[in-house]
This record gives sequence, structure tokens and C-alpha cells, in this order.
Amino acid sequence: MAARASAPAGPMFLRLARTAQKLPSLPLACTLAFGAPVALAQPSPVQPAAIDSARSPNDAAYDARRHDALIVERREGRITGADALRQLKAWLASPIDGDARWRVASDAIAIASADGQYAEAVALGREFAPSTLQTYALGPLAVAARRTHDTRLQGETIAVWRARQPEAREPRVHEAWWRIESGDLAGAQALYDTLSQPAPTRIDDRVALLELRGALARARKDTLQALGAYAEAGALRPGRPDLRREADFLLADSGAASSAFESAEAAQRASPGSFSPLALSTLQQEALAQRLRWAIQARDQRLGTERVVALDRVLAEQEAALARVDAEALQADSADADAWRNLRVKLQSDRLLALVERGRPAEAIALYDAMRATDTDIPAYALVAAGRALAQERRSIEAVPVYEAAIAWRGAELPMPDQAYLGLVYAYLDVGRFADADALLQRIEAATPAQLRLAPEPGRPNGEYTDVSGLRGMVQLYTDRPALAQRSFSVLTREAPMNAGFAHGAALTERLREHPEASLARYEALAADSPYDTDARVGHVEALLDASEFAEARRRAESLAADVPDSVQVREMERKRRALVGPRLDVDAEASSGGAAIANHEWRIDSRLSSGLIDDRWRVFYEQTLGRGSTDIGNANWARGGLGLSWEQGRWLAEGIVQHANSGPYRNSVAGRLDYRAGDAWRLSATYDGDSRELPWKARAAGIGAHEFGAGAGYVVDESRRFDLKWQQLDFSDGNRREGIDIGWRERWISTPAFQLETRLGADASRGRAVDAPYFNPSSDSSVQFSVRAQWLNWKRDDRQFFQVLELGGGSYRQAGFGSGPMWSLRYEHRWNLGPKLKLRYGLVFSGHPYDGVRERQRGVFLNLSTPLP
Repeated sequence: MAARASAPAGPMFLRLARTAQKLPSLPLACTLAFGAPVALAQPSPVQPAAIDSARSPNDAAYDARRHDALIVERREGRITGADALRQLKAWLASPIDGDARWRVASDAIAIASADGQYAEAVALGREFAPSTLQTYALGPLAVAARRTHDTRLQGETIAVWRARQPEAREPRVHEAWWRIESGDLAGAQALYDTLSQPAPTRIDDRVALLELRGALARARKDTLQALGAYAEAGALRPGRPDLRREADFLLADSGAASSAFESAEAAQRASPGSFSPLALSTLQQEALAQRLRWAIQARDQRLGTERVVALDRVLAEQEAALARVDAEALQADSADADAWRNLRVKLQSDRLLALVERGRPAEAIALYDAMRATDTDIPAYALVAAGRALAQERRSIEAVPVYEAAIAWRGAELPMPDQAYLGLVYAYLDVGRFADADALLQRIEAATPAQLRLAPEPGRPNGEYTDVSGLRGMVQLYTDRPALAQRSFSVLTREAPMNAGFAHGAALTERLREHPEASLARYEALAADSPYDTDARVGHVEALLDASEFAEARRRAESLAADVPDSVQVREMERKRRALVGPRLDVDAEASSGGAAIANHEWRIDSRLSSGLIDDRWRVFYEQTLGRGSTDIGNANWARGGLGLSWEQGRWLAEGIVQHANSGPYRNSVAGRLDYRAGDAWRLSATYDGDSRELPWKARAAGIGAHEFGAGAGYVVDESRRFDLKWQQLDFSDGNRREGIDIGWRERWISTPAFQLETRLGADASRGRAVDAPYFNPSSDSSVQFSVRAQWLNWKRDDRQFFQVLELGGGSYRQAGFGSGPMWSLRYEHRWNLGPKLKLRYGLVFSGHPYDGVRERQRGVFLNLSTPLP
């Protein structure tokens, strides 16, 4: 067999291959420069018959002349690499032995690698050990192994190559690349130093060293030095598009992805083929990811519709980029399928984040579902974005596992406090997993010190510690522990009085502690100090609504919607505001039996249909009462309807109604009420009803009516403590008059996210004129009662909740002429709070009470419903 020539490896094969980035097509003479058989480099004369026979390879047995002819045809471009490789593999499947078999295998590997079929070359390299191959095939096999990340085969091949040519530069260069990819930077550096001394004079050797220096610098995260190395190499070989490609990728990695993509596009336009479709699309994805970050920053620094212009542009470009990737991937080499698939996942993940930041969570969820349907390995940042979208759509039960998956995806690399951890805390709270939320918050606090552990100088404050400190107070508010939150924010605002987040938390605490005036004062101060803080502005609107300052709340809400139209938080606030100021229906219904002194059986339904606010102050409403009482002196049916007008502004509420009933001496009457909030502590009220709802059923059965007067004063300490004083007078049409007074003290003793316990101590006394009335009318009576109320949270999904309530009361009732006797009551109810849409309560009541010395037991049911109307 003739001796084989060993040609030096071309520099194209010496650069570090980017994952799944396919090399551009090169002339055959260049791609086979790793070393061809003599028949390829200097073929012996071949007879036409032999060449014709080679053109129908499946019909031709192997011989050396056909082999030489095949190589000539491939070198001259008269057959494709695939055809040549198919013939070579057919020969390998035939019974040929010895040097001929190793020559065929060596040429097959060289042609497969030169043609970009790296997986095919590696498969052949595994079948035929590198030690059996011709030397000219070792370079192509090393390249193919590197391109397919088979570092083991790559190392074995280079070891054989170095053993055969210990002083040659090319195998040492390949060994340096292999050591870089294996993480042995010290070994690679040692080889680089050896190859640099003395400095090579051939341009190809100098370029190879510069590429190696650039790869070493990149591995050490020294982007500037790597850029310099590739720029110098490009100046020596301006016709090498791969050098410019590497420089552009480095530029992208260094934070200038947008500039790198623009440079790559310009190079592609000037010289088509400079970048493969995969390389160009990869740069485009990195550029769009950077532009997305810029667009988010721009949005947070602007107001109005301009704030989302850049985001909308990125979304449009992402859509075009995805279409481009889908089209290019269909025509791509199957070896690059995984790279195209990974690139598409990155684009989709970036788009998912962009949709969430744009305030389009429903579309983000649809994209996330589509990605999951294809078993996509979604990266952590996209999972966090999907969790945010689900939480914004009030689907926190689905957000929890998504956040947990994001944390598991990053593992120990995920820093504290990351958005994934913070989002998971709130998601746990939204689904009622309060213990999990508290445990996670404790982990976050423990991992977030007040001062940075690694800083240029000791004692530098940790900015994330501030955020975590405020988070503790907000969680306490969210879990119905405002007293603890008030202490937390008191300390925080004292230590950082200009922190807008702490000031907002303190103002929100005042609001939830039923101090509307103090809350408004804090928000007014915060509006002066931080006029563009979205959280503070939303909180201010909600505080104004609580204080019945509807006009100012509307103006500020409209300003917010104009300034931050994309904010999900603002849209949620507006949804709550519309539910509060819009039309609504309220229904109270009850029925009972067993209290013969009042009625053997009774039921009543009070309903009220209100219009939305008119001119931010007025409401028109219609009230209707339907009821029936069965007594031992007769039955009474009562139906009353009335049309009224309500005016509510700030501290004042006034209502008046004209009403008509179906029976009684006061069937045509008027009613009204006046409420005044005298600061944060005092609540004052006065009422009048020309046809009292409190009239006993026996009085109605006897054709008697009553006017009702009432007044009350309440002293509110906070949400957990209140004192009330009420006075009531009924003027009956039969000349009787009853007056009563009631005092009460309510105290909440335990307040946790899932359980509340409170008590009420009340005392009342009344007296009536001495008339012979057909209804229960003691000359005087009084009672003292103590009740305990326990409430359990059984279910929670975002702003929807279900509670069970049990209330047990007992006391003593004294009636003139009959002495004293015990009284008791038991109340069990279900409460549903379905966000702004519906509030529903229903339950059972059992009680025992002495009347005229006779102990009576009463059983009843009740239902209360309140819902806004579309």
C-alpha cells in the first residue's frame, strides 16, 4: 500500500464549536485537508471503466482502483459526500480485511466529518478504534467528537495522534481544546504556552493560537481579552466568517447582545453565508432577551401609553423570531434538531415573561400550557413568570407547584431572596398554607443578613434586607394580624422614614385597623414624597373608598389607569372599586319557630336593590320587606316596599325613603337615617322608621303599628375592640311606648390566619307604659349576656374564602313580676367570601329565653347575601 500523506489541520476545525452551531459549507479541498489518502491528494490514473463502476457502487465489489476513483469524484465535486459515504459504508459491510478496511474506515470518517455529519463520524470512530485508523483521519475524528461532546472519544483520538506525532503542532492544539472542554484550564494553558514559544510565523498557526487564547479567556470569563483575541485573529484572516461569528457571540455574552445581532445581520447582508441560520437566530434570541430587559426598565420609568411601546415592539419581534425559527428548523440538518428546539424554548420563555410584564397574564398562561403540552423543559425564569401569571389570574393553587418547580430547577444556585421564593410565599398564603409560608419566610430572613457578607468594605448595607423586612409586615397584614404588623411597621418607619414601601405598609395597617382618617393622612404624606409609587397610589384609592371619599377615589383611580394601563394590580383595584360603587343587591332572610310569646312561627325577607353611585355621592334604592307571623291570636302577613335616596360623602351618610305597606295604621310612611363618623374613634347614628320593622307579630295581627326612633354611639379602638351604646323607642298606635337601651363591648382575643376568637359582653334594659297590650310588653325588663364567637378558615383560594363560625352565649334575663331566669343561645353559620362578587352567610340559631316566667325554646335559620350587579 502506498504511503499516506498527512496534511495540517485547517484552522476552521480548531475553534471551540458552539453547541449545535453548524459550520458553513467549505470547498472540498479545504474540508478534507485533515489528511486524505494518496488516492485523494495525488490519485493514480484511473480507467474510465473503473470510474463508471464506482458510480454504481452497490453493484461493484471493493478494489483499490474503485476506491481511488471514488475519492477523485468526491474531491472534484462530481458526487456528494453522502453518496461517497454510502459507498464507503457498503464496502465496510463487505468482507474486506487488513489495511484496505482501515483505509476505507479512515476515509469514511474524514468525509463524514468534512460534510458535517459528525454523529456519523463518531459512530464510525466507536466501531473502529482510533488506534486502527490512518493518521489523516484522527483530526477529523477529533473534530467530530468535539462537536458531539464525546470528550472520551475525543481524548482517546488525541492520545493516539500525539503518540504518533509527538512534535506536531496540530495534535497539541487539539489537545488544548480538549483540555478546555474537560475543565483542565491549567493543562490547556501549559500547552498554549509551549505552542507560543517560539512565536509561530505562519499565519494559520498564529490564528490557531489566537483562537486558543480566546477560548481560554472565555472559559475564565475574561470577555474583553477573548474579544481582543478574536478581533486580532479576524484581522489576520478577514475571510474567516467564523472568527467574526465568535466575536459577535462574545459581544452578546458581554451584555451587548443587541449590538452583536445588528453586527451579525450586517455581515450576513454583506456576505451571505457568514452566519448559519442557527447562529443568526441564536444571536437574535439573545438580542431580544436584552431588549426585553431594557423595555421593562423603560416601562418602570415612564407613565402613560409610552411606557409599553418598547414592550409591544419586543413582543412583535419575538413573534417574528418564532416564525423564523419554525421555518428554518424545518429545513435544518437533523443533527441540529435539538439546538433548534432549545432555541425555540428560549424564545417562548422570553415571550412568556414579556406577556406577564405587559400585563397579559391570560395569554402567558396559554403559552405556558402550550409549552407543557409538548413536554418542554421550561427554564426557571419562565416558570417564575408562569407562576406570576397564574397568581394574577387568581389561580394560586396552580401557581404553587410552578413556583416550587422553578426553585427545584435552579436548586442550590438560586439565591435568596429570589422572586421565585417571594412569589411562593404569597402563593402559599393565597391557598391557605400559612405554616408553609411562615417557614419559607423564616428561611428567607435567615439567608438575608442586614449587611452584605462579601463586600469591598465591611458594614455595607444589604438592599435586599430592606425588602425582606417589609415582607414580614405585609405577611402579618395578609394573615389578619394587624396588631403585629403595626409594631413591625412602626419600627421600620422609624428606622427608614423615607422608605415608600414601609410607609405604604404603615398606612395599610391603619386602614385595616379601622382608622380611616389616620390611613388617609399617611397616604397623603406618601403621595407628596413618592407621587409615582404604584403600590402607594393603589392603597390610597382603597383608603379613600373606605372613607367614602368616592369622588377623589375615582379621580385618582382614573389617573392611575392612565399612567399605568398595563398594571394587573391597577386593574384589580379598579375591579374592586367598580364592585363597591356599582349597583348591588342585598338580601337578609330569617325564619324561626317555637317562641310562642313572640310568634309560633315567623319568617321575614328584607331585600334592597341599589343603583350605582350617581355623581360620586347619590344612590337610588328600592327596599322591600316580606314576612309572616303565626301567633295564637291570629296570623299577620306584612309586605312593604319603599323608594329611597341615599347621600354619602366622607364622614356623612344620609338616607330617606318613602314606603307603603299592605296593612297597619302606618301603611304609608317615611323612614330615614343619619350616620356620622367623628374621627377614627367615634361613630354616631340616628334613625327613624314610620312603620317599624321591630313591631311584634302579635301587634301586627291586632292591627297595631309603631313609629321607631333610634340613636347610637360607637367607640372604635381598633379592629379588635369596640364599645357600643344604643337607644331605641317604639311609639305604638295603641298608646304604648317602649324605650330600651343597650350597651356592648366586643373584644377579639385571638387572631391568626386560620382562627379567630372574640367575645361580646352586653347588657340591656327596657320599659313600657302600663297598658293591656295583646303582645309581649313587660313594664320593665333587663338582661346581661356574655357570648363567645369562634371562627375557622376552612378553605381559601386567593380572594375566595370559606369560614365556619360557632357562637355560644349565656346570661340572665329579669322581667318585672317574674324574677330572673337563665337565657342562652347557640349559633352556627357558614360564611363565603367570593371576592367582590358575592358575600354569603347562612346558618342555624337555637336559643332559650323566659317570657312571663315561661321558658321557651326557639329554632331558626338565616341567610344574608350581598352581591354587586353587572
